[in-house]
Amino acid sequence: MLSELAAGPARKGYAIAYDMLGSRAEAEEAVQEALARACERLDDLRDPAAAPAWFLRIVATTCLRTLRRRRLKRAVFGRWFDKAGDAEPDAGESSPGMRAADDGDGPPLHGTRAPMAAATISDRQEVVALLRHVEVLPAKQRVALVLRYGHDMPVPEVAATMGVELATAKTHLVRGLARLRDLMEEHR
Repeated sequence: MLSELAAGPARKGYAIAYDMLGSRAEAEEAVQEALARACERLDDLRDPAAAPAWFLRIVATTCLRTLRRRRLKRAVFGRWFDKAGDAEPDAGESSPGMRAADDGDGPPLHGTRAPMAAATISDRQEVVALLRHVEVLPAKQRVALVLRYGHDMPVPEVAATMGVELATAKTHLVRGLARLRDLMEEHR
């Protein structure tokens, strides 16, 4: 069972963790911690067919815990926390889940293509601003948006992965989108 989790769901878990945390090291650590927790709680799993969703829920919970710790560090250490680089995403990386936007359908997220037109540069700047604004959303709203729009999960699956009721997941999505819209309007 564990080898099955490490093969498929762990990859998806890493993509989700990276999108939520913005750091390769933290994402790897979150997936490792989730695998360890899954090992410890393997007896709690009643339906082996539900293992992938169960594991992704453990990953999401682990990431929420990391985001809470990060927020606490920022509250305690303030500007020194940001200067230390602990909260900064890895430079030059694009997350696995967000790479879908770089498959030719939209503006590239990093400079791997031919020179872009001015309109495309403006679009790219909008995407970068959007991703920065997602990072400042409350953790549960951020998780809901990353799962729904970054990983194309249906809302019921978002709710299951977050371990919340369907209505609660919808509330996080609606509030997250509204806050994101407000932040983007302030940005303009």
